Amino acid sequence: MHRTTLREPVTSSGTQRLHNPNPGDRVGRVHRDLVTVCTVDGRAAVAWLERQWPALYEQDPSATPYSAPGWLAGWASQLSRTATPLLLIAMDSTGVRGALALARERRSDGAEVVQPLSASCEYLTVVGPGSADQRVAHALVRRLTGLARTSLVTLPQMPARSPLAQAIQDQPGWQHTTSPTAVVPLPLDVDALPKTIRRQHTRREQKLAHTTVAYRRTGTADALLAALPTLVALHAAQHPADDLAPQSTLDAWSGVLRHCADSAFIAEATLDNTVIASQLCLYRARHCYSLLPAMHPAYRHMGPGHALLRWLAGDLAADGYTRLNLGPTRPTPEQLGYKAQYAPIWDSNVTSTSVAVGTAPGTPAPPAFPTHLHPYTAR
Repeated sequence: MHRTTLREPVTSSGTQRLHNPNPGDRVGRVHRDLVTVCTVDGRAAVAWLERQWPALYEQDPSATPYSAPGWLAGWASQLSRTATPLLLIAMDSTGVRGALALARERRSDGAEVVQPLSASCEYLTVVGPGSADQRVAHALVRRLTGLARTSLVTLPQMPARSPLAQAIQDQPGWQHTTSPTAVVPLPLDVDALPKTIRRQHTRREQKLAHTTVAYRRTGTADALLAALPTLVALHAAQHPADDLAPQSTLDAWSGVLRHCADSAFIAEATLDNTVIASQLCLYRARHCYSLLPAMHPAYRHMGPGHALLRWLAGDLAADGYTRLNLGPTRPTPEQLGYKAQYAPIWDSNVTSTSVAVGTAPGTPAPPAFPTHLHPYTAR
């Protein structure tokens, strides 16, 4: 059943609002500082996303395209019949200050799971003019802790510096893991790289010097959707254990990207008429996010992923972009070394998972979406 649920007001300290019979400046200040959280789900949440979320997103210049209205609408369209959108909306006397876009699903075994609305979310943040407000973060965490009493709640890839990540880590009953993230400042200054890394780039370029390898980036919605099947096929070939149903993966990504084609593109490296590397990216303003990279296994010896990344960095810089975000990273020497070759700025994300009543410590929450729809959460 679809419904809108308005819970009792919760302050940033987690206490219900108290009415003071003696009016005065202090009471006025308490009223202004009060942050309440309401829950909206089902059809009402879809309508709220459509009508209210765009303005909220525009009021938050730090919000990433993982919170863009089209991106969230696309993933909402992919929810199963047992899942529903779930919005947590934080408000004070000035209006809506921030919101989290989640999804709630009732499993066949009776378990209830709460996770981000987007099945692919490499940066989960509060969205709105109060996204950096500690009061907003603490009020939302209070509501999330309430949900965790009856549901398995997973909050993946929250920027570790964000008030939300810091507030949730202060709460008992949650498990936390971290992953490094990498952001490449643009333009990429190759001459400033260590000599050993410059030599590696030079050797790769020499391998391509006598080939017809070319670079291209989609610029229209039609071109984006036309390039998507090849990207999905390459990802399935490169990671056969992760892509269990390539066609349903293609259908899901097509459904999402049709909603947000104005903030996404696919970059490709081609050899003759063969795509040897492909990469889905999201963008907002002058910041680009690499999301789903894949390369042709038969051309691995040519380093097509590195070639595509170098060309992409140069192309974006020429187009005025200032950052290329390579996202969360598996903390392995191979993956850390791969991204280190582009002199990134390192930071970290936090994934927090609740331990629900009746769940043994250390038991992870089941995914709210089929695993084959997920790109690597750390790659």
